[in-house]
Amino acid sequence: MLHLLRRAAKTWAFRILFGVLVVSFAVWGVGDLDLGGAGTPVASVGEEKVTVEDFANGLAREMQSVSRQTGQPVDRAQAEAMGLPQSLLGRMVRDAALNEEARRLGLSADDHALREAIVESPSFHGLDGTFDEEQYRFVLDRLGFRIDRFEDDLRKSLARDAIARGVRGGAAAAPGMAASLAAYGLERRVYAVVDLPLSEAPDPGAPADADLAAWHEAHADAYRWPERRDAAWLEISPETLAETVEIPEERLRAAYDAAGERFSTPARRAVDRLVFPDEASARAALDAISSGESSFEAEVEKRGLAPADVDEGEVAQDDYDAQTGEALFSADLGVVGPLPSSLGPALYNVRAAIPARVTPFEQARETLRGEIAREQARDLSHQRAEEAADLLASGETLETIAEETGLPLRRETGLTREGMAEAPGLMGAPELIEEVFAAEPGEERDLVEAYGGAYVLVRVDEVTPAAPMTLEEARDRVAADWADAQRREALSELAEAALARLEAGEPLDAVAADLPGAVSRTQPVRRDQTPADLPETAAETLSRAEAGAAAVVPSPGGVALVQLVEVIPADLAQGQGAELVERWREALDQSVADDLYVYYAAAVQERLAPQYNPQAMDRAINSIR
Repeated sequence: MLHLLRRAAKTWAFRILFGVLVVSFAVWGVGDLDLGGAGTPVASVGEEKVTVEDFANGLAREMQSVSRQTGQPVDRAQAEAMGLPQSLLGRMVRDAALNEEARRLGLSADDHALREAIVESPSFHGLDGTFDEEQYRFVLDRLGFRIDRFEDDLRKSLARDAIARGVRGGAAAAPGMAASLAAYGLERRVYAVVDLPLSEAPDPGAPADADLAAWHEAHADAYRWPERRDAAWLEISPETLAETVEIPEERLRAAYDAAGERFSTPARRAVDRLVFPDEASARAALDAISSGESSFEAEVEKRGLAPADVDEGEVAQDDYDAQTGEALFSADLGVVGPLPSSLGPALYNVRAAIPARVTPFEQARETLRGEIAREQARDLSHQRAEEAADLLASGETLETIAEETGLPLRRETGLTREGMAEAPGLMGAPELIEEVFAAEPGEERDLVEAYGGAYVLVRVDEVTPAAPMTLEEARDRVAADWADAQRREALSELAEAALARLEAGEPLDAVAADLPGAVSRTQPVRRDQTPADLPETAAETLSRAEAGAAAVVPSPGGVALVQLVEVIPADLAQGQGAELVERWREALDQSVADDLYVYYAAAVQERLAPQYNPQAMDRAINSIR
């Protein structure tokens, strides 16, 4: 066992655990504890004790750790509600049981292993990166540790880690399990889908009143009026205020002049470009075109190109270098060149000339006025919102505020939580809907900021609670839902009959020929993937099936008959497959080792029969301030 103890001190797991132990005391510290009557342990396992002091210190650190993670203080009641004392005691008793087991086995870390663990801890290193005796004493003194107590606890930790290595060493999952899981995950499957849309189902005819009544009763939860609210609100938004902002004519003129090319479009040409290997070839082609022996289109075709391959689109003069741009925009329609290009000498076919366009000031005026007004209205919106808030605080109603400020007062009846997304102004704003449904009837609410620099002041005038719809109120919906259900049932019967034929051995194409839907095939997909052309429940229904299996499943537009037509095995010998096998093997071996250690520790704990003292535990918890 001695080699296990020395190896334990060198393991990364132990070093990390050791570092966390030291740092946790340094970071969290322990508050003042009232440990009256601390002689009675919270728990004992043989000669090992979980003292009131150790338990209280540990719980205080746990509480401070949770507080730091959540950003909220954690008191004793919250700690107990979270189960912190119980989980801490469980870990401390487990360690005590393993300490007692190490004593029974005669297992203890020698001075060499102990010193090695201490010397290699970065917490005790000096500026040169090596162990420093003074740093060691300083750190332990700062943490409130006596050296002998710290080293005794460290010896026990080394012994526990050695036991863990002995229990976990060589643990491995069953042979073939990693490969089986990797194969299951990477196997790809191809599905054939026959979608039977509701539109292809027979017309169920007009329902009888009794049918509608029965459907309405059976699906009552689907036919309910949502809670509705009648509300009034004062709307303060840049959009509404912009209408009242006056912009001087000279400001508009200055904005137009500063807009540069925004209100002007330069002349453009629709151009094709045909590149040649050298200028001589380009000139020969131009001569043939000019003499009528050939055409630009024929030259394009001669080089195995399509019209789209030479189409440059609509271009401006500055899209080209000075020579080419000048030639293209000074020439008439037709072929120009040879001219230089980034790919070599080229002929250009100018197909159309699009003249420059200028938007006159008179046409741009309203656009500019709206932009400038909205910009000014943002600042004005905040100012008017403050004025409205002051009037509200003085006891004025929304109606009075609207009258005094000239702000629009909106009203709407029957608002629901879903809002009115297509409504004008702020009626579709989520902030408004949220405020309407947070208010009590008649309550004057505080000012709320909405999107785009807008503000609202809300008052709810009436609330109509959610209620079931009568059959007459929901008749049209009930009739439509009943008809869809009849169509879906008819399609399901048709699909089930087709499924029976598949299961009897008929090929899918022959079966599908008698169905109103066409056959489509998905791309190969893994079990955890659902392609867009596969009904959502189909992959799950057939996830464990073999090739040839089929099922009838609902689809978004009706019913679908789905067959698993091909299963493509995973390649585990190389690439992604081999990597996944190795990852599974590592994870499974780690899991088996963890389970072995947990079961071993539980067996040791059960055999040693820990003794608990609830009164001492309560005293430790209550000592934390």
